Amino acid sequence: MKLKFLFISLFIFTLSFAQNTGTITGTVTDKDLNNETLPFASVAIKGTNIGANTDENGQYSLKVPAGSHTLVFGFLGYETIEMPVTIVAGETKTINQAMGSTSVQLEDVVIEKTVNREKESALLLEQKNAVTIKQSIGAQEMSRKGVSDAESALTKVSGISKQQGETNVFVRGLGDRYNSTTLNGLPLPSEKPSTKNISLDFFSSDVIKNIGVNKTFGAELYGDVSGANIDIISKEFTGDDYIEIGVGSGINTQTVSKDFFTIDGGTFTGFTDNNIPVDNLNEYTFENSLDPNMQSTQLNSSLGISGGKRFQIGDNNLSMFLTGSFSNGYLYREGVVRQTGNEGALIQDMDFERYTYNVSQIAMGSFKYRYNTFNTLSFNTLYVHDNVQDLGNYFGFNGADGQATDLAYLRRQQVNNNNIFVNQLISEMQLSEKMNLDMGVTYNIIRSSEPDRRSNELLFRDGTYRPNSDSAGNHQRYFDEMKENELAGRAVFSYSFMNEQESKINFGLNARHSIREFDATIFTHRFFNSSQSIDINNFDGLFNQESLDNNLFSLQTERASTQNNPFAFDPFWYDGLRNIYAGYAIFNHSFTPDLILSAGVRYENVYQRVDYNTNIATNATFGDAIIDEDYILPSLNLKYSLNDKNILRLAGSMSYTLPQFIEVAPFKYQDVSFSVQGNNQLVPAETYNVDLKYEFYPSSDELIAVTAFYKNIDNPVNRSEIPVGGNTLTFFNTGSTATVAGIELETKVNIYKVESTETGKETLFSGGLNISYLHTNQKLEATLPQFTKDEDELQGASPVLANADLTFFKEGENYDLTTSVVFNYFSDRIYSIGTRGYENIIEKGIPTLDFIAKSSLGEHFGLSLKAQNLLNPDFQLIREAGSIAPETILATYKRGVNLSLGLSYKF
Repeated sequence: MKLKFLFISLFIFTLSFAQNTGTITGTVTDKDLNNETLPFASVAIKGTNIGANTDENGQYSLKVPAGSHTLVFGFLGYETIEMPVTIVAGETKTINQAMGSTSVQLEDVVIEKTVNREKESALLLEQKNAVTIKQSIGAQEMSRKGVSDAESALTKVSGISKQQGETNVFVRGLGDRYNSTTLNGLPLPSEKPSTKNISLDFFSSDVIKNIGVNKTFGAELYGDVSGANIDIISKEFTGDDYIEIGVGSGINTQTVSKDFFTIDGGTFTGFTDNNIPVDNLNEYTFENSLDPNMQSTQLNSSLGISGGKRFQIGDNNLSMFLTGSFSNGYLYREGVVRQTGNEGALIQDMDFERYTYNVSQIAMGSFKYRYNTFNTLSFNTLYVHDNVQDLGNYFGFNGADGQATDLAYLRRQQVNNNNIFVNQLISEMQLSEKMNLDMGVTYNIIRSSEPDRRSNELLFRDGTYRPNSDSAGNHQRYFDEMKENELAGRAVFSYSFMNEQESKINFGLNARHSIREFDATIFTHRFFNSSQSIDINNFDGLFNQESLDNNLFSLQTERASTQNNPFAFDPFWYDGLRNIYAGYAIFNHSFTPDLILSAGVRYENVYQRVDYNTNIATNATFGDAIIDEDYILPSLNLKYSLNDKNILRLAGSMSYTLPQFIEVAPFKYQDVSFSVQGNNQLVPAETYNVDLKYEFYPSSDELIAVTAFYKNIDNPVNRSEIPVGGNTLTFFNTGSTATVAGIELETKVNIYKVESTETGKETLFSGGLNISYLHTNQKLEATLPQFTKDEDELQGASPVLANADLTFFKEGENYDLTTSVVFNYFSDRIYSIGTRGYENIIEKGIPTLDFIAKSSLGEHFGLSLKAQNLLNPDFQLIREAGSIAPETILATYKRGVNLSLGLSYKF
């Protein structure tokens, strides 16, 4: 009721406000590009300081005193246009203007415009003009910082870090479950059973126009976001028709010359078969060998092609952008893995060598049809195939039979194969000068599999290797497959009142329907004794049909031990269903030209159900995992411009966090040192957010900003460790409340900048720095986990984050050169919260340092050189010291230095 009263009051206030000025509004288009909108053109009243830049859609709005004026339109390399205009008090006049480039500078202008839509100054201008708090990183900034994908790009944004072993980022200490990911404003699912968000490293820089980060919730976003919404805007074609081809190669310093093990059944392209080859437990018909292959001289490589073309269709035009790429890489790691019991004693202490091959293919098409000047219909399609082949050999004490004198040899061979297919249809229509309609629909298909994961454990006694016969699960072949289909859509109607206060209201509808099916079939080998010796270079000499016939072992599934059992080949499974239906309204109002309000409210109905029959439990034994909630989520943004360069912003909102399918499905996934399982008792968390931000813009491409923020989270979800079936990680609502408070400093400054008066070419030396301090606290009140501490920091939260870069840019007559040094650091953070005597597991903070150099030679050639992870720090997980146990390193390794060289040619 109070909210309704606020809207009515603001509306009446808008209509009654004294009108002694008028408004000039319109859209600027590019007549050389078939009236495509022209973002960031300047529009000003001649002889005054009244002016503005067009937004990303080419639209502008000016408040001017009543009377006669001269309106000036300008854009670098385009003909300046002056137009007389007369306006009376209270009048709103629409003036649309098409601009053409000067004949002398046409080629330069096309280049400038193509870059402009992705460059830092354009995104800073968008950030400055926006009412809400938002940060963006564009293709230009990604290029100079040597960023190859969306995941790496986001670690350059203040308050964002990545956790080793995780596929997604942490925002202000909040991990995967608290964030959300969209593509062109439409939702994306995860390709993995274990995560909520899609792996951001799938999105290479070839397909990204820019990435927007909303750290404050707004009513236009789905409510399941308490950290940040990450919106990837895909590239579209601008400028002249072109085709560009790029090739690259590189090495990892600790991998290139190693004798490198590869998995049998893995392929160079990564396309693998997921069929289960066994349907009779009396027949050993597995297709892949247990013995790996060997190769040497590992060279990373990449190949990409992209191009764009525009077609004229009557008075309208169709633009097309296509890109495809192939990339692969090799990584060798050696180190230590350990594990402890709940009293701190070592139960595992093994040296390891791991060999990882990663290959991916990406194809994207963007088609945009522009009609009636201001209306567009876009179709975006994206296919990503990512394949990881990992082989690890581990040797040492593994608690084989409780005797520390026994050593074990463990080999684990694993393939993760992911396919993502995204199809989007987006329409933007200007119904009238006051009304716009934006609609979009997406159909997403995810196919993920882990075909034939092979793990075998041997005991080493008296100089001989023998199979560990303690458990059939010590020798396992595992097959899983996940299928997920998602249909989502949006419709947003906007109405501009065309009054002096620039009042505008948006009404939106969202719907999201997701279905997931996950199946896992697990084969085990029951050895009847451990007297049989085995050659570690010839596993197939023991694991074969002859040994099965001679009763050296029996082949089983985790469902049944004999072929006669009718359930023997039934997979473990869980099915997930999620429906979200939402409606929202956002009201924008300028009380004065300097004070702008954006108030919104969102209603969401959420229904989620997970059914399961797994290696731990079924619905019948553990109960249903159902969430059925209605949410009313308010949001408020205030922007106050102290002057043209100084801005204050205030934001407040409420959002929630849903437990994910895998977090509530009690399926156990076994790794070398840990297993992971879900908890069907999880409930949604609710988050209250407040942000206060000050921004200073010294120039069009400089920024100094300070943000203070606070979050209160009811029923926070954390990863914890329980001593069930070994060291098992699971998820708990850890208590009634958690608090997150922090401050962020962000700077982008030009240290040296000069433009030649003769040639107009620029030389620039610039720097960027962002530092975040974070304080988190939560009461560990849940009774079931029996937490080791009464309160602690939030899992995944680093108290200190720092990102810095220095860039030198030199523009010559026939070349340009960009070099950058990029530094990142995060401090220690909790990997898992301790329970029942287990102390916390901590991920140790590390620094990283990269060097990037890029150059264009003439009109066609481009060169790039990258040296990444120059400091080559140790990645470490440690268990904190307890009352009777010292600090223990659980895992440590190095990743090596990556060196790469790239060449491109543009036709």
